[in-house]
Amino acid sequence: MKIRRPGSFSSRSASKTPGKPSTRPAGKSQQREGVHVAGATNAPRGPFSRMVEVAQAESKPLRVTITATEAECAELARLNDIPAIAALGGSFEVTAAGRDRFRVVGSVKGRVTQVCVVSLEPFEHEFTQPVDMIFASLAEVEQAEAAYARRNEEDPEAENIPDPPAAIFNGQIDLGELACEEVALALDPYPRKGGVEFVPETEESEDIVEASPFAALAKLKQGREET
Repeated sequence: MKIRRPGSFSSRSASKTPGKPSTRPAGKSQQREGVHVAGATNAPRGPFSRMVEVAQAESKPLRVTITATEAECAELARLNDIPAIAALGGSFEVTAAGRDRFRVVGSVKGRVTQVCVVSLEPFEHEFTQPVDMIFASLAEVEQAEAAYARRNEEDPEAENIPDPPAAIFNGQIDLGELACEEVALALDPYPRKGGVEFVPETEESEDIVEASPFAALAKLKQGREET
């Protein structure tokens, strides 16, 4: 099955005009008409787990922001075999998308440390991963996965086969687990520090030049001119 598809976190307040006070009522800065904001519940399901009840999004969209703790970042870095994750979080909007189906749209942002494959130096970089996923009941997911497997077996080279939806467990979606998956997808398998380039051995380059037919002809011509 295809893998479904983390960085400082900028503040929206930075875009406000300096010296001009906000006209929004206190405590309403994150809300807009037709959307309600709610937190996610911690759960001991993995290195970074934040559960939300899908029932909260049945009548109107639900906006949720999650942030990993220092300990969660350290454990996630260990599991991904990288030196460190300095920051990790996500912003999502959950909306109803049909009978027992919900859509999660948003992004996961992070700041991670990887080791350059050329210089072997650790370096820090930021990333942003867009998220757009469908969640459905476990029964629907099992049916979709079976259909996906059949189509992939019939034509392994086929493209544009839609991924099965992710599963809703006990009426909940784990946005933290979703963020963990995005971290793995964002990591470069061959990380290279900015400005570092691979330089081949010069002796090998000289050997290649000497072995070329043009180099041999030039050497022969030079010998004739000398005689």
